[in-house]
Amino acid sequence: MNLRLGRFGLQESACAVGLSALISGVFAVNVSDTFARGNVCYAATAAGTLLGLLLLRLLYGAMRRLGAEDLSELLLNAFGPVLCVVLAVPLILGLVLAAALPLFRFTLAMERYIFVEADYVPIVLYLLPVVFLLVLSGMECVARMAKLLLIPGALALGTTLLLAAPAFDPSHLFPLFSPGFFTFLQQTGEAMFRFLPPGLALFCVGRGCQRPVFAMDGVRRGLILGGLGAFLLHLGLGLTFYGWDMPALSAPVYCMTMAARQDRWGLRLDVLVLFLWVMTGLVAAAFYLYAASLLLCRMAGVEDVRPIGALTVLLGMGSVLLFNFDSDGILAVVRMAYQQGYLLLLLPMGLLWGRSLWERRRS
Repeated sequence: MNLRLGRFGLQESACAVGLSALISGVFAVNVSDTFARGNVCYAATAAGTLLGLLLLRLLYGAMRRLGAEDLSELLLNAFGPVLCVVLAVPLILGLVLAAALPLFRFTLAMERYIFVEADYVPIVLYLLPVVFLLVLSGMECVARMAKLLLIPGALALGTTLLLAAPAFDPSHLFPLFSPGFFTFLQQTGEAMFRFLPPGLALFCVGRGCQRPVFAMDGVRRGLILGGLGAFLLHLGLGLTFYGWDMPALSAPVYCMTMAARQDRWGLRLDVLVLFLWVMTGLVAAAFYLYAASLLLCRMAGVEDVRPIGALTVLLGMGSVLLFNFDSDGILAVVRMAYQQGYLLLLLPMGLLWGRSLWERRRS
């Protein structure tokens, strides 16, 4: 057996979840649709974090009731060897999307603001070997890389807010909740889709956390820290730009660092911050893709994660390439992934929770 799961502690687990939640919470946002009618994304991010944490706590309760150590064992215990494969498919697709969407935003930012004469495809191919090596190295490597990147990730967050601080204006937030309460609920659902994958990914690799209770502790700590960081960045975006000005920005977080640039902060410091985000995003993508690969291996009975991991990386990076094509069909699929992607995760999670309650009542 060569699943390359390894063993890692609570700090590594919390760092992997926290950095992934921060990256997904900020860079997996559909900018053109989210800010088209105003800005409530900062409030929806906070609500989505809390709702995602609640749903993951319910999933952990289902794992305890059915005596499962990880998500794959929970699926098998709840639905048997056949139906569990069917329910694992949307979870795997959700994890692949969670890896691809932030990388798509990073690649757009590098193409349009850094490597202005480069093509989109070579930039994606430049990122491919990094994700490939991380996934094939295994979860222990990914978790320890996440711990190493905790300080660079915090530095990127703090520097981004510091560079944009002179441009902050509370009037940019008004009128408060102008899009309406229904839009707030819709964006809360979208935010929930951004914060569920980090917890699901850690539950997929739960055996590496020693015990399920440690996995839940890592999910709780990581989501709180990552969600807080994402909330601060979205609040900073709201203070920097009017909501209706942001749909024209392909990378609003990068533009945020240039909104009030001052020479004393150093020339091109915004580029350094962007590459700190990219480094963190690559580790988050590897975390999602390894978790998807491991879940697929356990569902299919494969004992070597490397071939499945290679295919999953190609699927994720291929999605990053496809998202850039200006095709009505592809754009419709991408928009659906942003707006209804949470249904991919909620359906199997709801069935697992319901099944665990049924088994508890029977016993």
